[in-house]
Amino acid sequence: MSYQRALLLPGLAALSIAAASACGSADSAATDSDAAEYTGGAPGGEGATGAGDIGAVVSVGAGGSDGLSGGGGATAVEEDVNIPAPGGPPDPYTRFAHLCGEGCTPGGNPSECSSSEGGSGTGMSPAQMLHCQLALVDGDAMPSCQPVGRFDRGGPCHRGTDCTIGLGCAAADGEGGVCRQYCCGNVESCAPGTYCDERPMAESILEGGAPVSIPVCVPAVNCELLNDSVCPAGQTCTIVREDGTTSCVAPGAGRAGESCPCAPGFVCSMLTNQCKQLCRIDGSARDCGSGAKCQGGSGAYPPGFGVCVSTL
Repeated sequence: MSYQRALLLPGLAALSIAAASACGSADSAATDSDAAEYTGGAPGGEGATGAGDIGAVVSVGAGGSDGLSGGGGATAVEEDVNIPAPGGPPDPYTRFAHLCGEGCTPGGNPSECSSSEGGSGTGMSPAQMLHCQLALVDGDAMPSCQPVGRFDRGGPCHRGTDCTIGLGCAAADGEGGVCRQYCCGNVESCAPGTYCDERPMAESILEGGAPVSIPVCVPAVNCELLNDSVCPAGQTCTIVREDGTTSCVAPGAGRAGESCPCAPGFVCSMLTNQCKQLCRIDGSARDCGSGAKCQGGSGAYPPGFGVCVSTL
């Protein structure tokens, strides 16, 4: 061993001992700092943070007992790890979108199912030959590009591929189904005289499985509000379109100020997705009770009807 190397080894040993001592001190300081962070600092201090409150702000750094800075330590970096608040109430205009799965949009733009490869010798573009349909896959309605059928709205069908562009096959009261316009997007996209509602997928009924609901435009009954005698048992007459169109529907449980769908005698506000109480504005009946009045005059309500508003 050379003389210079013999001198170097003792020096390294000394440095190792010093480093270990420093690390031990830092670990002890970090432990003290962590304890202060979880307990809110000294006992009896205001604003103490309990274990359930940890996570709003995490301080990352070294040094002092406040968890932010210390002698010779790096400046702390504060990272906001608050979990974002959930979004607002669901959009009532797209309240059936969840029934349409993810992928192409049934009833949407046919170009979603187009291709640059041509029409396989038929002289037709893929956009004309394929459209987005809901198909039954493992007991669920899944969107996919399917061949365009030949039956138009109101025509007979057994599955979606029997229907033309933009239409799905909804189960009919009897055997088979009827081609209906999809309303996976805006519920107000339905043709006049119809409204968007859930109907069983014809395929799910024909195959003997559990009914699978799909959103389609169905004919409106144009019933009289607050008179359920014209509706089938278990249904109620309510407003189903922004233009005041009425129909018989299965009621919900929502009452005034509660979330839609609404109980009999109430209507869903498309602006707030909350229920409002229906009433007659001719004064012959006090539907709203004391402290409220019946307010109509809007195209959203049939003539002679409105909703109860507070007079207090």
